[in-house]
Amino acid sequence: MKRTLLSLAACAMVAVAGVNEITPVVSGVHQMDADKFDDHFTYGIRVGLELSKIIDQIEFGYDYSKDAKFYSGESTDINRLYLNIIKGFQIVPHSKASVYGLLGVGHEDIANSALDNQGGFFGQYGVGFKFYPYNDFSLRAEVRHALKFKKEASDNIFYTLGFGIPFGGKDEQPIIEVVEPTPVVVTPPSLRDLYAEQNQTVETIVIVETNETVTTADEPEVDIVVAEQPQQEVPQENRTELEETILKAMALSIPNFDPASTNIHRYYNFDFDSVRILEKDAGVADAIAKDLENLGNVRVKTEGHTDAVGSKWYNLKLSQKRANVVKNELIKSGISPNQIDTDGYGLQQPIKTNATEEGRAANRRVEILFAAPVAYFDFDSAELKDESVKAVKLIADKLEGFDAIKVRAEGYTDSLGSKWYNIKLSQKRVSAVKNKLVEYGVTPNRIETKAFGEDKPLKPNDTEEGRAANRRVDVIFINTNK
Repeated sequence: MKRTLLSLAACAMVAVAGVNEITPVVSGVHQMDADKFDDHFTYGIRVGLELSKIIDQIEFGYDYSKDAKFYSGESTDINRLYLNIIKGFQIVPHSKASVYGLLGVGHEDIANSALDNQGGFFGQYGVGFKFYPYNDFSLRAEVRHALKFKKEASDNIFYTLGFGIPFGGKDEQPIIEVVEPTPVVVTPPSLRDLYAEQNQTVETIVIVETNETVTTADEPEVDIVVAEQPQQEVPQENRTELEETILKAMALSIPNFDPASTNIHRYYNFDFDSVRILEKDAGVADAIAKDLENLGNVRVKTEGHTDAVGSKWYNLKLSQKRANVVKNELIKSGISPNQIDTDGYGLQQPIKTNATEEGRAANRRVEILFAAPVAYFDFDSAELKDESVKAVKLIADKLEGFDAIKVRAEGYTDSLGSKWYNIKLSQKRVSAVKNKLVEYGVTPNRIETKAFGEDKPLKPNDTEEGRAANRRVDVIFINTNK
């Protein structure tokens, strides 16, 4: 019976077509009944499947312990197969860390038949911690309690370390190249054609393209007036609304990108420990509002910063206050509140050294950045649509020659599902955009990614239209020459 159960469980693990994470693990096993057998190590592997947005993950696991020692002098190998349901919770918004809870069932097979009564079915529960240092690659730490169904068997506590490797995933849809129709240029009839129509028998025609008389051998004189040929209009490129918005954001962000734009990298500076707008910056909001006239699809981001004096926590709050003050200035100048986003970074992103007063003054700032959507996604999907692929290529093409410009891709979701799941989904979306930019020639060190999950919605999530607008990746163009 045990072998049958083990075989069925193993087949289930192999047969899961939607596996998207493989996690090698090592665990210390503590026996709750210390008079039965020693603590020992076990090694194993897990495969995870993201099944839905309600249950974050279903995980199949296998652990193996060799020569676990019993106080009776006996030793045995132990095989454990189990199934866990996992639900995650994000610790801090926008962070790469999360905690999770698990609930599962399994079977423990004891190789030594003399100790068979110590094995059997068990239930388990536990908590864990995940950290994502890079994209979907994760580091894991976990504690779980396995409760044996047999009264004589000892319960176990597992202390587990592992790392999750992303695996499989959805196939990317093929890129369908949109070929613009070739314009047909109609050429007016030439003088030779005009003359030939009147003289069908002419074999040799000498044409002088003037308003004078045209003479041919053996033929009467014919007056030909050369009509002025109209100039052909150069066909304009057909841009989608997505592409037009991207070009507008680039023009507002990149110096010398568009001669018609002001191309000023906009700052607000602040006195020490202050959120008061300085007199020198009083006209900045009006200038930005003027630049954004009729550009409702371009969003504004106010990003607050501080010098390094004071604690990290205090400076983080101070930088957010500064970003909010600038947002209020922009609203007073006529920009819609829904068009403005704020973030505070504290002392984390200095542009000058904090060792001098001049450097600290430069770091006490709010930067104004401009964001444009580059991709919208179907529900629970991270696949780029053809329109988005074309928009990403436009960015890559237009960035040529602007080596000082970095791109930040920010991923978002609607509010359906858990926050932990949506953070991972938004990270997959920004990774899809980044990978496509790299494919089109943008070097990886010029691309930043941030995953916000369901935070910062553009529209209310209580309608399908609103949720569709929130399933997106925005791009921001950052000038590093500050």
